[in-house]
Amino acid sequence: MISSTEYWSQKARQAITDEEAFTELYEYYFPRVYQYLLGKTKDSSLADEFVSKTFLNMYQHLRDYDPDRGAFSTWLFRIAQNVVNKYYGSKAYTAHTAWDEDFDPADPQQATPEQQYVDKEQDEELKAAIMQLPERDQKILEMTYWLNMKSNEIGEALGMAPSSVRVALKQARERLKVLLEK
Repeated sequence: MISSTEYWSQKARQAITDEEAFTELYEYYFPRVYQYLLGKTKDSSLADEFVSKTFLNMYQHLRDYDPDRGAFSTWLFRIAQNVVNKYYGSKAYTAHTAWDEDFDPADPQQATPEQQYVDKEQDEELKAAIMQLPERDQKILEMTYWLNMKSNEIGEALGMAPSSVRVALKQARERLKVLLEK
């Protein structure tokens, strides 16, 4: 049985000449890349612009992707991060601004208005606490929980061993817990 990483790497190679393979890549990765960019910018219109640039760059450079050098997801998220870096002129940018009012990652449609208010307050506390963490901790938490990346993919993206990612994730969660208990 082929792993998910191998499947998407093969699909990326097929997408160079196969429109259906490209469409499958786009449909699978679009929500993940958009969520990542929205998390970075906290601005839906900017995230829309960045996701378009990311997929345009992916399309233009798909022939350059080398599965032997890493997972397709790692390659694609590097492109997304480079789009952010190019816009902000920084190698490590995460927006330190308020979230859009309409941003709702949990989609609490069934929640009562009271529960929505409590959830919003808790989300704001969580976001504020995350912003107090060191940048590496923020990235590891984002990649783990927002992007559902595995430790080996995070390790490739951040230049760390997978075991170091797991240790760093545990430490980041512990630091976050301390901040939330204050």
